[in-house]
Order: sequence, then structure tokens, then C-alpha cells
Amino acid sequence: AEYFDALAVHAYGWTYPADSPPDPHVVNFRRVELLRRVLVEYGEADKPIVITEGGWNDHPRWTRAVKPAQRIQYTLQAYQMAAQWDWCAAVVLWAFRYPWPAGSYLDYYTFVTPSFDPKPIYLEVQRYATP
Repeated sequence: AEYFDALAVHAYGWTYPADSPPDPHVVNFRRVELLRRVLVEYGEADKPIVITEGGWNDHPRWTRAVKPAQRIQYTLQAYQMAAQWDWCAAVVLWAFRYPWPAGSYLDYYTFVTPSFDPKPIYLEVQRYATP
């Protein structure tokens, strides 16, 4: 259709590893593959998908969070998987930083603190992305 150039999607992992199979009844990172199938089915295979928001949370008490080490592992795995998808134009995981503490589980999506101190997730992604 000439009404859109790309499909923007959210790809949260919740408590599932990045490589958990896509499932229409489960919110996980690979659910984006189901949206890709819809594009192909409707003749829109030339339209790229952009993951505009997604990732994992490592809040110690939130029911949809994972441990910090799992967050790092799943995040790196997600970047590696997305790099293999020729139809995925970009991946933007949530969230780089909030300007002030949210005082809730939202703070545990961030890659750096409000004062720009890097969290372990940031350092590991930086290491992964540096040639």
C-alpha cells in the first residue's frame, strides 16, 4: 500500500529469552516475526520493520522483569537476531535514559541513570557494538 513506508513495532521480551518462538498469544521479542508474516501475506514484503521500542526490564520485584544478567544476555541476543533479519531496518530498545527517577519499574528499562552514569546493560551493549 502506498499509505506507509515502514511498520513500526514494539518488541518487548517480558520474561522470555530473545529466542523464544513467536506466538500470537505471548508478548515476546520474536512476536515481530508474526507481523512480518502479515506484511508478506498482504504483498508488503518490501516494507521494512523498525523496532521503535522494546527490551527487557530488570526491576528486582516486578513480575515482568528478569535478572540483570538475563537482561544483558537477552538484549545482546536480540541485537544479534535482528541483524540477521534483512527486513528489520533498526532496533531501538527502551529506554536510554529518563530525565529524573520515575520511582517505579520504569527506571529499570533504562541504560543510564538520570545523571548519565552507565548501567551494566549499557556497558555490555557498548562492548558488543564496538568493533
